[in-house]
This record gives sequence, C-alpha cells and structure tokens, in this order.
Amino acid sequence: IRYCYYTPTVESFIERCKIPSGYKAIHKEDKSNINKYFEAIKSFIEWRNLNKKNKKITIRIEHNSASIFSNDLSLLKTIEKIDPNLSYEYTQVKKSQLQGIKYFVNKPKYSYRIYLKSKLISKDFAKDFSTLLQQTKELHPSSALKLWLSGSSTNPTSWKYRYLSSSYFVDYDQESTISYLALMHGEILGRRYKLEKRP
Repeated sequence: IRYCYYTPTVESFIERCKIPSGYKAIHKEDKSNINKYFEAIKSFIEWRNLNKKNKKITIRIEHNSASIFSNDLSLLKTIEKIDPNLSYEYTQVKKSQLQGIKYFVNKPKYSYRIYLKSKLISKDFAKDFSTLLQQTKELHPSSALKLWLSGSSTNPTSWKYRYLSSSYFVDYDQESTISYLALMHGEILGRRYKLEKRP
C-alpha cells in the first residue's frame, strides 16, 4: 500500500507500476503482492480520494499498512468493501474533555488548543513528534514547542530535552485531527480548550 502514497490517482499508480528502475519503481520482491492486490489498491485510492476531498478522514501510511482516522465509524467500515480478506483493526480514542474557553481580543486563527503535560519522555519522542507534526499539517505547535523540538534535534542528550513543559501547546481546527494525535501520543496530552474571540 505504500506505493500509492505518492500516486494521487489510479492512473498515476498504474504508471508507477510500469517504471522499470529508479527510486519510484516497484521493488522486485513486492511485484507479486502488487499483482495479487492490484484491484484492491486501485479501489483504496478511489476511496481515499473521495473521502479526503470531503475532509472526512486523515490517513497515515507506513510500509504495508494504512492508519485511517475519522469520527465516523460507519464511514471507516466502508473500507472493508475493498477487500474483505484483508486485516482491519479499529481503535477508539477517548479525548480529554474541554476545560473551558480561552478568549482573545482578536479572532483566534484556530478553533481549539490542547496543552501537553509536564512529563519525562523517551529519547526518541522529540524525533517522532516532529515527524508527526510535519506529516499532519492540521496540527500547529506553539512557538515554544517548535523551539524545543528544534533544540532537541541538535542536542538530543541535553537533560532539558528529556522533559516536556505544560506550557507547550498545539492548535487545531478539526476534532478528527486531535483523535489522530491522541492515538499516537495520548499519554502526553493535557488540558484542552476552545478558542474564541472575546464577546
């Protein structure tokens, strides 16, 4: 399934399958699986494009699996029609409740804000979290969090990059986006607020 990551249409996927060599070519050891699941992959691309266009899902592809995030379970289950013989697993994320509303003089740029917890984290956390933020454009980290992540990448052994601060936060607009973040890093998420212009 990773071969359809950079193929926006079924036609571009078919063209990629014809590439004889180079970094875009299908690896020899994968060609038999491509042939076996060719129709399923084409159907997945069509399903992905339809639902991403409607902004109903977020997708993360890693090697031979795709993680799909949505608040609509019935929509998620329609993917099983692509191939009932494939393996599907469902996980429900329980988000923290809104702590209240934060008011601003001017209309805030985003609709929600979630703060991180003051917490000792693993040595690989900053790298993993930076990758997630780069891949998920709907998440907008605070300036302080971006600075902390940048410093961690250049000096990962420093003690100050082993601790998160509860002053760091991430802004976002869609509830489905925070479901994705909670599934990946739910243990570091803290208080959540709605952002509004002061009445």
